Amino acid sequence: MTYLEFLIIFICAPLLLTLCGKSLLKPVGKFEYFPITLMGIIALVYTTPWDNYLIMRGVWTYPAGVVTGVLGYVPIEEYFFMLLQTVFAGVLWTSLVPHIKYAKLRFSYPGLILALLVGLFGALCLCYGSGTYLGLILVWACPPLALQWGLGSQVLIRSFKTWAALWICFSVYLCIADSYAISASIWSITAATRTGIGVGHLPIEEILFFSLTNLFVLQGLCLWRAWRGNLS
Repeated sequence: MTYLEFLIIFICAPLLLTLCGKSLLKPVGKFEYFPITLMGIIALVYTTPWDNYLIMRGVWTYPAGVVTGVLGYVPIEEYFFMLLQTVFAGVLWTSLVPHIKYAKLRFSYPGLILALLVGLFGALCLCYGSGTYLGLILVWACPPLALQWGLGSQVLIRSFKTWAALWICFSVYLCIADSYAISASIWSITAATRTGIGVGHLPIEEILFFSLTNLFVLQGLCLWRAWRGNLS
């Protein structure tokens, strides 16, 4: 299987089905298109340099013949994966997460400190070869977490139960898809750069990656709703 075929089967097809179902059951409101689009652009811009660095460092690789081409070091399909994953999470969010009365956005020192500790732990992991991928994920995750937890930790904590199930289920789905891709040799994670801990073919670093990326999107949409609610 090629990366493009993987993308069509595991991301594009279910996303299209979700969009079709949503258009019939619960059309997207006019104010919900913009944050989904914005999240997709942010994900693409923020992840692109990091993803290029991962491949340049040899943290993850792909065999010849499974991608249509590369832009920089990254397969073209990977750029679509970044964007489509975010859009998919956003569409599921608008379909499944109910509107509630959100708390006001306010600065949180504990949220900011917790995010900085995540980044610090990641920096410590980078001191070891087997901690390379884990460390790069955590250091990369630190700025978005600092922004989201620093500005809206109260909103996120109080609304967590409304989107926790979606976060867990969608992350599990992407982990299953990722595990298949690794087992099918569509891409691989270099053994020397990871801890060796995992579930089957799936390294724990990949579980962490998908959990964090989905967390960024869902938290961002939650904070968007809270901000919109505070304006009205």
